[in-house]
Amino acid sequence: MLRHLTENGSVRSDGCDRYAAGHQVHWIHAKKCRQEPGQAVEILLTAGDVRDDGWVELRAAFDYAGALPAVWTHSPDALRETLAGHRGRVYWLSRWHALKLVDGDDPAASLVNVALESGELCDVQGSGRS
Repeated sequence: MLRHLTENGSVRSDGCDRYAAGHQVHWIHAKKCRQEPGQAVEILLTAGDVRDDGWVELRAAFDYAGALPAVWTHSPDALRETLAGHRGRVYWLSRWHALKLVDGDDPAASLVNVALESGELCDVQGSGRS
């Protein structure tokens, strides 16, 4: 199960204990994302955008944002489940290589650590966000 890190603390995914790029969000990483987010670009991201090999093409919600990179996640199935149930906005935090999922006016956000290079996919099973 892919569990995201809320801005209040760290939650590890079942089946994965790595903090490498594209894997878990370490609490220090989350703290930096909250305190010094840098530019947050709103993106259009759905479960259908996540490929089986973990690669995700980021698409800006607005034209002025410019070109965005492709990013990689360690658990594409879990990210797809999370996005399928997500009804809010998604932002690309380029400074920290993270996706920030925000639901409505909820001040707590979920973070997904992504990488600019692929790595080893983890066998993470699950049922969406927790």
